[in-house]
Amino acid sequence: MMDNYLVIILLWFFYDVMIWLEEVLGSTLFTIYFLVAWFSTVFASIVMGTQIGTFMYTELSFLFALATLTPNKGIHLFFILPIAFKWMAAFIALVLLVIPLMLDFIPQQIYILLLFANYLIFFGKDYWLRIKRELEKRRRR
Repeated sequence: MMDNYLVIILLWFFYDVMIWLEEVLGSTLFTIYFLVAWFSTVFASIVMGTQIGTFMYTELSFLFALATLTPNKGIHLFFILPIAFKWMAAFIALVLLVIPLMLDFIPQQIYILLLFANYLIFFGKDYWLRIKRELEKRRRR
């Protein structure tokens, strides 16, 4: 019975994430982002020969996109404690991405990276430019 409530709460949360992301990106870009996420999930499952057991990593890519675009926006945990999306995404990235990428076998790592293809397509360039600027700053010193 408790699992049903947890599913309802998670669906409600990800519905809010989708609505916020659509407000930030706009309807067209959000639709493209969603379709790329869906196709990358299906493609990863076909290439790796696995069943789609969960859309957890795809849903997390939406949360990471929202944390990238609006890092200081957040939610209230237990309706009291405010948590910014950037800290929530950092914690989730550590627990659900970094640890499995370090501990799992190679096909699982490739599968996880393919599921985040939409995030890398949309925001990879920004990270690359930020790293490039930081390296140029360090060279000038």
